This record gives sequence, C-alpha cells and structure tokens, in this order.
Amino acid sequence: MKKVACLLLSVVMIATTLTGCGSHQDSNKENTVENVESQAEKKEKVEIACWGNQMLDTYSQYLCEQFPEVEFEFVLATNSTDYYRFRQDHDDMPDILTVRRFALKDAVLLKDYLYDLSNTELTNTYYGSYLDSYTYDDGSINWLPTCAEVDGFIINKTMFDEYNVPIPADYASFIAACEAFEAVGIQPYVTDFASDYCCMEVLQGISISNLQSMEGRKWRQQYESSATNELSEEVWLPVFENFFDFKEKVGLGAEDATYQNITPKEMFSEGKAAMFRGTGADVITFPGRGQDEVLLMPYFGQTEQDNWYLTYPTFQIAASKKGMDDPDREKLILDIMAAMVNQEGQDHISYGKNMVPYKKDVTLELMPELDNLKPYVEQNKLYIRLASNEMFRVSKDVVQMILNDEVSTPKEALDAFNTELALGESGSEIVAHIDTAYSNDFTPEHGNQAASSIANTMRVLSGVDLVFMQACYAASDIYSGDYAQKDVGYLGKNDGGWPGLLELTGDQVYELVEKTLALTGNRGAVCNDSTLYVSSGFEMDITKTDSGYTLNVLTVEGKELDRSATYSFLIYGERDWYMSAIMEQMGITEVDSTGPKAEEYLSQRLVEQGGQLEAPTDYIILR
Repeated sequence: MKKVACLLLSVVMIATTLTGCGSHQDSNKENTVENVESQAEKKEKVEIACWGNQMLDTYSQYLCEQFPEVEFEFVLATNSTDYYRFRQDHDDMPDILTVRRFALKDAVLLKDYLYDLSNTELTNTYYGSYLDSYTYDDGSINWLPTCAEVDGFIINKTMFDEYNVPIPADYASFIAACEAFEAVGIQPYVTDFASDYCCMEVLQGISISNLQSMEGRKWRQQYESSATNELSEEVWLPVFENFFDFKEKVGLGAEDATYQNITPKEMFSEGKAAMFRGTGADVITFPGRGQDEVLLMPYFGQTEQDNWYLTYPTFQIAASKKGMDDPDREKLILDIMAAMVNQEGQDHISYGKNMVPYKKDVTLELMPELDNLKPYVEQNKLYIRLASNEMFRVSKDVVQMILNDEVSTPKEALDAFNTELALGESGSEIVAHIDTAYSNDFTPEHGNQAASSIANTMRVLSGVDLVFMQACYAASDIYSGDYAQKDVGYLGKNDGGWPGLLELTGDQVYELVEKTLALTGNRGAVCNDSTLYVSSGFEMDITKTDSGYTLNVLTVEGKELDRSATYSFLIYGERDWYMSAIMEQMGITEVDSTGPKAEEYLSQRLVEQGGQLEAPTDYIILR
C-alpha cells in the first residue's frame, strides 16, 4: 500500500545519543527538536479516540493521506461510552469519538458535551430507519454508525450435503438438523457462551421477531430513554421461553458455558461441529475444514418470514462540542467524519467484503458466501442489537445461570435479570490517587510521557530488562487526582493489548524495532508520531522520512545497546496480527502471552500497592 507521511518531513540532523552527550550533541538535539516542532505547529491537531486496534490497520493511514494538513493524534480507547465519561470528567474529550459497544441509554450522559449532527449533510446520507436508534426525543443526533457487522449461524454446507441433512429454513428445520448431526456423533451447534457478547446476541437473536414487535420496539424506546430499567414481562418472558427451548433441543449445558471465543471455531474447523454462531468475518477466517463451503445463515424464527440477521455497527462516530464554535474547525471535523464513513472510508473497514452499509451513498460488495444475505438487506430484516453496558454484563450472568441449571424456569430467569438490572454496576468507589499528571501528547523532545510512565511501571513490576509498546495504548493523559477501579483501567487500552514475553539478543531487539517501523497494513503499524512506540529500559534514535520512519541507533543510558547481550523483553500490543506477523518475520515461535495486561499492572501499583506510577523518561530522539 502506498505510504504517505502523516506529518511534515523533519530536517535530518547528525546522529546523537540520547543521554550523556556533550554541548555540541545537545545543540544538535535541540535543533532537531525545534525543526520537528516548528513544522508540526503548522498543522491543525485533531485527536481521534479509536475503539479498537483494527483502526490502526489501514484506516488511520487512510485518514492521514486524506488530510495531510492535519496532525492526527490517535489513541486507543476502551470500547465503552463510559470511557468518554471518564475523559469528560477531566475536561479532556477527544475531538472525534468512536465506540463499538453502544446504546443510546449509555450515551445520553454525554449528550451535553457532543455535537448535534441532526441537521448536517452527513446525517442526510443515512437511511432514516437506521437513525431511529440514534435519535433522542428532542430530535438531536450525536452518533452515527459505520457499516454493519452481520451475525448469525455459520453452517458447513459441505457437511450438510455429506450427511444428506437439509439446509435449515426456519427454527423447526434447524432443530431437525441438530438432531440429525447428533445422531451421527457430530456436535450440531456450538458457540462461545463464556463471552458476554455471545450470551447477549444469542439471547436476542433467537427472538428477534418478538423484540421487533410493536410492544418490543415500544419497550426498547422506553429503555433507551431511561424511562424504564427493567425487562417487560410481555416482551421478554417469551424471549426466555425461546432460550430455554433452544437450550433443551440443541443440547446445551454447563460445558457450553465454559467455551471461549476460539473453542467453537476450532471445533468447526476440525469438523467436530456443523454450525456455530459467528459473523461475516468468521466466514472468511474459519471456512470449515479448509475447502468446505460455508454459509452465514440468519437467526431462525418460527417461520421463514420470522428469520432475521443480527447486526451491529463496526463502530459509531461522534464529535466533541469543543472548538466547534469556530466555523473553520467545525468544517474540518465534519469533513474528517464524512471521510470516515464515505465509500472509501468504509472500504477500509469492510476489506473482507463481509459487511453491509447503513448509508445511501455507500455500496459494499459481499463475498459469495454471503449471497443469501442480500434479500434480508433489501427487506431491512437486519436487527441492530440492544447493547448497553448492563445488557452485556447481565446477559452473560443470566444465560450462564440457565446453562448451569441455576434457574429452572423462564420466569425465574426474567426475575434474575431484572434483579441484576436494579442492583446496577459496582466499581465507582475511590480506590487510588495519582499525585503527578503526565500528558499523552507526543513531543519530539520527550515522546509520549503518559505512555512512558505506563511502560516504565510495567517494566519494574514485571522485572524484565526492556519493554516495547505502541504509545497509543496510553488511552488518555494520566490525570492527577482520585480514581475509581474502572477509571484506573481506562488509562490504558484495556481490551485490545496483549503482553508478549520472550528473550532477545541485542541484534534481535534491533531487528524487532526495525521491522515494526517498516510494518504496513497491520494493527501494529506506525502511521504518524502518535502511533510510534514507547521504549522502557532503552532509548531510540529515529529519523522520519517521506516514506515512514527509520531506526538510527538504540542506546541504554546513552551507550549503544549491546548487540551480543541477551535481554528479557516484554512486547505489548495486538497479539494475533501484530505480534504474530513480527515473530514470523523474525523466525520466533515461542512467545508467552499469558502475563498481565496493562490495566492489571496499573491496578497492581495504584490499588493493591497504593503506590504511584513510575516517572517517565525521555526515550526517543525524532529527527
């Protein structure tokens, strides 16, 4: 992919070491910093909080190419609207917000701080029916969806043909297929009920026709507007009756409650299961036993007319009100948002041809395995999941109760759900205090100080020699003041990063940094200064060129890193895309990814030990 530098080219200076330099070297460093800073100051700064590291693949690079006059700051946000409540509590809302887990009920707390999009040209490009889930009672709209991830039952058509089992067309024929596969020793249907989103989606998915009834839509509107905070018995008792029937006839039980995300996919890939709950992306990644024909089928209703696909936007976008009273700034932000959801922008999201648009002016090609989805799109038989934070949490608790036979009737399950809704979520009490604030803005002279503080804390607590982490995993400034437990987690991206522990020689450390800087089209790729990596235990001297970034030298306390020495090394980032790609390039097969995540280290130091984060260090020279 063509790479275009996201920030203006800095002047290349004579290489210096990071510390222990004489006055001449110090002068060179100061000149380098001044050149980088003076050019960066000419650009308009825009912060985008990215819901997941998927946005670091080609999407962030695309935005940099579209707006060369903008200095983007990308941070990896926690995938929750409550993260933005945390940012607003500190008067530090990003310019553009993104989130995947969304419900108007959760987002209403942010309403006064977000820009109203209802009268913009951007909103007019959406189908009106899809905007209902984003419109407040006063007609205002703060959030807009990107393209839709589609969720349903993935079936191995080849196996159906091999065993002469008819393809299901409704719930009765689905159950008949389950019985046929069970008779030949193949698990008919499997899914990852250890995951909260799976519990929520299956519970809603098998009863979409109930939830889309007039009574169901009325209840949802009341729930989303906080007019009620309990499940209506009229709407939801049939939902639990359907799930109990589903559990009994499919043969689900306590073991299914333990299945993590990868387990059903492995069983399906090995031919041990004929069907599993999944998305269009899963159709690409897990095509049965390798050469099998697989199909994404809908959630089956009592009749074929009651079949629906469950959908959810890949993510939602919104804009902060701050600065929008400046017409030039307002136009820039709206132009960026338009580019995020236009045809080219959504092509960068739906690169697998596995998603459907919510916009009139966007056409996304579907792969052949999703051809059966087309009539459902035309008939608008696409249900947008109800996905409030409490729906995720309570759905998992109650569905697991049902699978573990801890509740025996649909009414008991309904009552248990409402009891948990009434209790609310814990974790708001103060558990920590941070004395010193650090900014997560990147500067050529100091790097990202918030990220450096987190990386240094991880290095001390883990006991490793060196840490290497993409700086945008520091999800905000580190603010001074009191913290609740969940707010501690918001300081570091808490649902997308993984630790990788390994032993590396100095030569391999050089190789890892060089290959990382050269990486493109990957969830660990560097597209601008804000997505550079932070180092702890060593320093980096890097030059920015018109094609990216190149490494000059690595040092430890001002002396070049010993290439022959062996170091314990903690790499932190996306596990399945970034780490696997880099390790494959380096020929490394053993990486321990079972250690604590960033938020666990933060909690250990701030909450369990009652201490403070390590001070940041000047870990980079950017030329």
